[in-house]
Amino acid sequence: MLRRFASLFKTFPGRWVAAVTLVVVALLIWRPAFTEFLELKFYDLKFRYRGPLTPVPEIAIIGIDDASLQKVGRWPWSREIQARLFSKVKEAGPRVIGLDIVFAEREESAAVRTLANLRREITGRGKATPELLNLLEQEERRADVDRQLARVIGREPPTVLGFFFRDVGGTVRGLQAAELMGESYIRASTYNVVRQLEEIKPGSSPLMAAGGVQVNLPEITAAAAGGGYFNMTPDDDGIVRWTPLAILYGPDFFAPLTLVTMDHYWGRPPLGITLTQLGVKEVRLGARKVPVDRFGRLLINYLGGPGVFPTYSAAAVMEGRIPPNALKDKIVLMGATAVGIYDLRVTPFSGNHPGIDIHAAVIDNLLSGRYMQKLPFALGWSVLILLVLGIILGWALPQLSAFRSIAFTLALAVIFAGGNYLLFTRGWQLDLFYPLLYIGIINVGFTVHRFMQEEKERLRVRRTFEAYVAPAVVHEILKHPDNLRLGGERRELTILFTDIRGFTTLSENLDPEDLVALLHDFLNPMSNIIIEHGGTIDKYIGDAIMALFGAPLELADHAPRACRTALHMTAALRDLGKEWATAGRPQFRIGVGVNSGVAAVGNMGSDRLFDYTAIGDNVNLASRLEGLNKYFGTDILVSEATAKALGDAFILRKVDLVQVKGKAQPQEIYELMGEGTPEPELARFLEAFDQALTFFRTRQWAESVAALDEALHLRPHDSLGRRYRLLCKKLLKDPPGPDWVPVTVMSEK
Repeated sequence: MLRRFASLFKTFPGRWVAAVTLVVVALLIWRPAFTEFLELKFYDLKFRYRGPLTPVPEIAIIGIDDASLQKVGRWPWSREIQARLFSKVKEAGPRVIGLDIVFAEREESAAVRTLANLRREITGRGKATPELLNLLEQEERRADVDRQLARVIGREPPTVLGFFFRDVGGTVRGLQAAELMGESYIRASTYNVVRQLEEIKPGSSPLMAAGGVQVNLPEITAAAAGGGYFNMTPDDDGIVRWTPLAILYGPDFFAPLTLVTMDHYWGRPPLGITLTQLGVKEVRLGARKVPVDRFGRLLINYLGGPGVFPTYSAAAVMEGRIPPNALKDKIVLMGATAVGIYDLRVTPFSGNHPGIDIHAAVIDNLLSGRYMQKLPFALGWSVLILLVLGIILGWALPQLSAFRSIAFTLALAVIFAGGNYLLFTRGWQLDLFYPLLYIGIINVGFTVHRFMQEEKERLRVRRTFEAYVAPAVVHEILKHPDNLRLGGERRELTILFTDIRGFTTLSENLDPEDLVALLHDFLNPMSNIIIEHGGTIDKYIGDAIMALFGAPLELADHAPRACRTALHMTAALRDLGKEWATAGRPQFRIGVGVNSGVAAVGNMGSDRLFDYTAIGDNVNLASRLEGLNKYFGTDILVSEATAKALGDAFILRKVDLVQVKGKAQPQEIYELMGEGTPEPELARFLEAFDQALTFFRTRQWAESVAALDEALHLRPHDSLGRRYRLLCKKLLKDPPGPDWVPVTVMSEK
């Protein structure tokens, strides 16, 4: 058994799977920045794919939005206005209010300044009495907007203030006197520590520590029911995915605004934190446990983008323009949502997400219990998943073809991603990118290995066949070995011939170098068009091209492909002609002949050299149709067999009944004029020409001339129409005998 297991690592699949497993497990443990960045992006993608969720009904947001700034004025507003806003909110009957606002500086109103100046002036003149001074001090206190705000904040329902820690992430250190004063103002938001670390050494603790604090004014702090920090700690890519539920400042651990607000909502159960040498084990609100990582962070389960929570404009609240029970018994969060106040964050859902919405998402998680948390023993699960995937891929991929291995790999990736997403919708986060990376690397390795093995086989086949088979055919054998039978076979296909008109004259007027360059610039795009439409270039015959559609690889639609190719070739030549005219190079036209039918295809030639080609009467007919273009003044001629195969998908007109050399029966030939439905003018032209041809064949040459005149009026330069008109005039002048038939006999090839 052990020998069999060990033998697996002697083969490429075993060695490759083992090597990739070790590398990806190392990445899982090390988590370098570039792979972790991609893992986080996949995490964000799961949120966007899941879409928004319905929030709990207990949360409402009062937003200091752009409409409020437009009505009230720029932020920060005076404490008097804010006191009026808070009064309106409290009158609406919420259970608790959380403020994502800090009142760190005093505001001196004009009334306070006037009273203070009056008191100083009276005192300076010696006219002050104790009663008068006492009265002025009372009036000053009444006019003090900070005290007014504090009085409003102190009313029921309870208000939880926000404050801000500075230098979060710094090392634990002792506090200076001023910092101790700030620490005393926020002590109400500290945790009850269940088990303290034995010793916190600077720089050794995984806990988040703060270096300073921005607190509210003492009288406002004293009036509030409590306070909590509103710091957010984005990841390295700037996206807020976690929220710290515990920050160490001085000797104490502090709770955030969200947790303290919920503490008051739930009737002040004790806030507790359990610590170990590894960091934070758990955070509790009474009997409720909040899942955090060892840094004391909660992974936020976002419900959606901005606006997912009921949000009311601060201006609308002050003006009484909100529904009567909009805030009744709610947890009301108040903060900035306006763009200009710059309290916007980047989240998995949005690049401009108000911070107050993020606090609301955390509170929703606490209320509903729909937390997002990492799967317990996540690293172990990830490694186990890699091992299972490695076994599956190592067993399956060597047995599958390249296409099937890609399909299998994609299916496996989709199944894993679907399971991962299902876990995500249940609130469990497990690595997605690393296993997908693992699947991709293993598949790439097997694909490259298979490619190298196939290249070795191709080289062997090439060396075997190139001695007696043309390289172009070897290429086809290597591309489609199962579809090609050496030795020849009868095949239904379409043959296309194209030739430059007047090439002999052209070659006599050009230097050999210029002629070769011109041929290259012509043959290159024409060849590309043939290949793009699924054709096979049989051979180049000087300036001519012979192409096959339906051999060596079978094509059900070989006739439409060949005709589409012919149309694109003539269109491309017109574009080339414009370029060549600008460059002073000669211009020319081509004739194209297309015929469909059965031909013998296969490797043909001598014992020393074979060439894959097609032979037979249908090949000869295609070649002769190409030559007839010059006779009839057309560009593309197709046989009757090809015309029947096209149906109504292309625009055709009958040209003539032609008896070519070597054929006993005349062939109806057609001019290919386009694809699709003809424009109205072209349709009228074709109708008139077809009527003229019918008159011509029934010896009604005068009527044919009249119909041709109508057609030539629409297309004066139509060579075929002018040819028939001259022929009708000739027949009218010298009528033939009764044995005349409307067939053109071509005595030459």
